[in-house]
Amino acid sequence: MRLLLVAYAYPPLWEAQSVRWYYLSKELAKAGFQVDVLTVEYPGKKEEIPGIKVYRTFPGPFNQAVFKALGNPKVFSAEVRSSRKFLFIKKLYRGIRKITEYMMLGDTRNEWFFIAYPKALELTKENNYDLLITSHEPMVDTFLGLALKNRTKIKWIADLADPISADYYPKVWKPFLKSLERKVLAEADAIIVTTEALKKKYRMSFRGEDKILVVQQGFDLEFFRMPKMRKKGGSFVLAYTGSFYEGFRDPRVLVEALAGLKFDFELWLAGRLEGFLPLFNSIQERVKYFGVLSHPEALELQAKADVLVYLGNKLESQVPGKFYEYLGSKKPILCIIQHPEDPVASLVRELRIGEVCLNEPEEIARAISKLYEHWLRGEMEEVYRYEEEKVKEFSWQNQAQKLIRMIKELTRC
Repeated sequence: MRLLLVAYAYPPLWEAQSVRWYYLSKELAKAGFQVDVLTVEYPGKKEEIPGIKVYRTFPGPFNQAVFKALGNPKVFSAEVRSSRKFLFIKKLYRGIRKITEYMMLGDTRNEWFFIAYPKALELTKENNYDLLITSHEPMVDTFLGLALKNRTKIKWIADLADPISADYYPKVWKPFLKSLERKVLAEADAIIVTTEALKKKYRMSFRGEDKILVVQQGFDLEFFRMPKMRKKGGSFVLAYTGSFYEGFRDPRVLVEALAGLKFDFELWLAGRLEGFLPLFNSIQERVKYFGVLSHPEALELQAKADVLVYLGNKLESQVPGKFYEYLGSKKPILCIIQHPEDPVASLVRELRIGEVCLNEPEEIARAISKLYEHWLRGEMEEVYRYEEEKVKEFSWQNQAQKLIRMIKELTRC
């Protein structure tokens, strides 16, 4: 069986969605599917994976200029990203991008549609695919799915890892995005979401519960099974690898809590966080920023820390994929929630793999102090014990099996 996966974000462009489809496509190939991936040309090392053929195309003039700048590895270093020059250039870039987004339905990556659509038609004609899968985000993948479905009538699975009408898009486009969301829900042969909350939300839009499948973000079971390096001596280390967002996933309260701690610790940060680094000035001697890491490098950093920090979103229908990635490290999790129905909180409690607290200084400090006491006594692994049988359902390998069953049912019809 041959599948076409349309995914703007695919390695070596490491983003949440590219991590997702890197693992899922690998598992589909292992199961005997021939997976063709249509994506953009991005600088970096390309991995050859048996059963997967990748077609890389021009991303469009705006993002080609951006990718060219990102071709220099120094751009991802902590030294460059925390410099005033870089922050000024980034601020200028974001201003230009914001103006451009208002003209391009909320996302500059929509320029790829005009390159990817004819290429997808060409590939579909040549290879007679049994199924089309589209990633999301970015939104352009979903536009391509709709266009290809209408033109070729191919069976289509739309992966909506984030809601199409999410709040972070410009408000001027909200009516259109709501309409687009309804159209996708109606026309796709199957829908993939990452949480039960989002599935519930979409069920209210149309009568089609049977075609909505929850495929969560995951962790690599093979990495989970690898022996982890134990850090000997040194300070108590907390690590956060991911992104912060103003008013949505904001670290200000965490910093306030850390500033009040009376014991020695280190905080490791990695990701596109440079704009938030000034917030950490009060504890800067205890903070180490690693810049932007590739997915494998982030996994390595997580495995070396004592505690991994999870900062939940304000929306209960979204779970940062970073949480599931953290499971692969087998390290205790400091779970800070901003929404009372954050599903991660119940998972951490049920699995007994960390401490859960509200996003309030006193609560966070209390939870960190508890973790620190267990660390001092050398009992972290005993108190926060990871059991493979309990967590393997969240692995990419297990999530892929759900997708494989859906594909077989769809193509059998």
